[in-house]
Amino acid sequence: MMMKNCMDIDECERNPLLCRGGTCVNTEGSFQCDCPLGHELSSSQEECFDVNECSLSDTLCRNGKCVNMVGTYQCFCDSGYQPTPDRQGCTDIDECMIMNGGCDTHCTNSEGSYECSCSDGYALMPDVRTCADIDECENNPDICDGGQCTNVPGEYRCLCYDGFMVSVDMKNCIDVNECDLNSNICMFGECENTKGSFICHCQAGYSVKKGTTGCTDVNECETGAHNCDMHASCVNVPGSFKCSCREGWVGNGNKCIDLDECSNGTQHCSANAQCVNSPGSYHCACAEGFTGDGFICSDVDECAENINLCENGQCLNAPGAFRCECEMGFVSAPDSRSCQGELCCLSSVLGWLL
Repeated sequence: MMMKNCMDIDECERNPLLCRGGTCVNTEGSFQCDCPLGHELSSSQEECFDVNECSLSDTLCRNGKCVNMVGTYQCFCDSGYQPTPDRQGCTDIDECMIMNGGCDTHCTNSEGSYECSCSDGYALMPDVRTCADIDECENNPDICDGGQCTNVPGEYRCLCYDGFMVSVDMKNCIDVNECDLNSNICMFGECENTKGSFICHCQAGYSVKKGTTGCTDVNECETGAHNCDMHASCVNVPGSFKCSCREGWVGNGNKCIDLDECSNGTQHCSANAQCVNSPGSYHCACAEGFTGDGFICSDVDECAENINLCENGQCLNAPGAFRCECEMGFVSAPDSRSCQGELCCLSSVLGWLL
């Protein structure tokens, strides 16, 4: 029996349409199709079909759109993203690295976007890129409560009024507690701190005078706020006053009564004068036959002053008076101040005796 030799048929050569979309590789007694990347073998094992990677997975081309291509796919990225070198993925674009994203001051990158922001004291304009200074003084008139606000680029400064002190950052006015600062600021009173100032609650006899600080003694004698008698002197003392009766008056000062110098022996009238008391004082009147101011009284020489005294006799001066020394045939009147005939006098004497 004769044996026949069998030779392998090269299907790939015989049928160029085999393994369309791929490469036909002859094998002993058969063939096989090698499909390129992105392709898969058909059920007949004789063709290579393109694989639609976009439909196989939802995770492809995150932040972009997946577009199938023969043997592969490409990503068309959303705004704010750029494709990877193999165009099979999307990566965030850092806009801040490109001219600071067009921002005036601060640029902050984010996934797929970016944001402009401003430094403290500045506000972002409607174009969301430009920064403009905020006028804090105009926006908040009370921002420097207790002082005057001055706007400066990016911030503000406080110039504080009296009674306030500026904070370290110069952005606030802090009330000064004058009571703690100076324990003697309300001498003779109690200090109460107020916003920007203080109040002195003064003790009796003291008050706060305009233009001064602290408590000042009240001069009750000048203001009339005393109860001294009208015949007393008012003497101001710290926080109060004293009353003392004037000369010629006695009492505690609040009530004064007249001092009767004539009866208590304190008068200085002449021995030849009469003391006459008067409110708050006294005066002296020389007795008849004496002349002077009452404190010194001199005898009046009636004989020298009136030469017609003692007719029919001789005038003799005497302290405070005078007497007549009659000539012969005349006798002295009972008061010794004139001379009368003896007959006349005898009748007078007899009449007196009867």
